[in-house]
Amino acid sequence: MTLDDLEPVEIEPKRWQCCHCGGTGSDSYGDTCPHCQGLGFC
Repeated sequence: MTLDDLEPVEIEPKRWQCCHCGGTGSDSYGDTCPHCQGLGFC
């Protein structure tokens, strides 16, 4: 078996909860979190 015989495997990206907004997407002022752009994860 060589590397050319192997099939590619799909790997899902890991999502880490934003440590600045706690995953809410908003900062303490109610604005969009600048670190995760409001997504809640990085």
